Amino acid sequence: MGRQAEIDVATSSPRAETADAAEATGGAVATMAAQVIGTLPAGWDLPRTGRLSLGARPASWSLDRVVRSHGWCGLPPSAYDRARGLFHRTLDLPDAGPLTVTVAASGQVSWGRVRGTRADRAAIRSALRRMLCMTDDVGELYAACASVPWLAWVPAAGGGRLLRSPTVWEDLARMLATTNCSWALTRSMLAKLVGGLGAAGPAGERAFPSREAVANAGGGYLREVVRAGYRAESFVALAQTSEPVETWLDEAIPDDEVRAALLRLRGFGPYAAQGMLGLLGRPRGLAIDSWVRAKLPALVGVPSLTDAEIADRYAPLGEWAGWGLWLELTKDWFSPGR
Repeated sequence: MGRQAEIDVATSSPRAETADAAEATGGAVATMAAQVIGTLPAGWDLPRTGRLSLGARPASWSLDRVVRSHGWCGLPPSAYDRARGLFHRTLDLPDAGPLTVTVAASGQVSWGRVRGTRADRAAIRSALRRMLCMTDDVGELYAACASVPWLAWVPAAGGGRLLRSPTVWEDLARMLATTNCSWALTRSMLAKLVGGLGAAGPAGERAFPSREAVANAGGGYLREVVRAGYRAESFVALAQTSEPVETWLDEAIPDDEVRAALLRLRGFGPYAAQGMLGLLGRPRGLAIDSWVRAKLPALVGVPSLTDAEIADRYAPLGEWAGWGLWLELTKDWFSPGR
């Protein structure tokens, strides 16, 4: 790809930005909060001092569809302002340290507090392009979806890209925090993890904690402060793992090898492993749970479906069956008015 444009601006604020143009909000913060998924990270509303473009966007790519593809967008240190189409995220940068950046639907990124060194700008672009799946090849998935009539809509809609974290470590830690608990508890654990162990910026920013910070905190802190319960030692083991987790986005590494490595991680069973394979952009199996068993029959228009019938429905997609199931289950998340 060619060199991507970078523009510095002196002032403007995400309070007055939309996906493609400035918009005066005039509303109270309380009103805006009702339109936001997650808790706005510190620094989101600073006057803009830097801006850059994420560059080329894949055909049919949509910020809204990627960000709302699953629940990661509402977990700290991230938030999504649906009304304005703005994704806020605190990143730990090489020179600026923790800095909250804002991504618009146009692929423009802005931030406050600093202009940003060359290294910071490169890190911002790299992290966000990775998080927003802007270089993922979804051709095989789209070909599989085209083979069944009820998924023919997927390529044009830009489905098949799941919001990631800046690092595989963070995705693994978040996935671990979802195991055997409510979503409310997941959010609570991660808020305490970020608030207590994340690197702090001068505007109150908190980045997601590093592996070293979690390992050094130890199981006692994770049980007593983060309230991670039995997962405490699994968090420590994950932080200390010798598995080359950051290489797992490399398509040259076979899917079976990554799946086996995931299952070797303490606290990761088949369900968590399948979820991580999806976040890595790899084929994932059918993770059939109570939510699937309740929702899918209603979508299909039948009283009930056995697990075997669910598997048969997606069998034509081959190794992409799990993706097909997820895409069908979440199609209504993007219906008008949702």
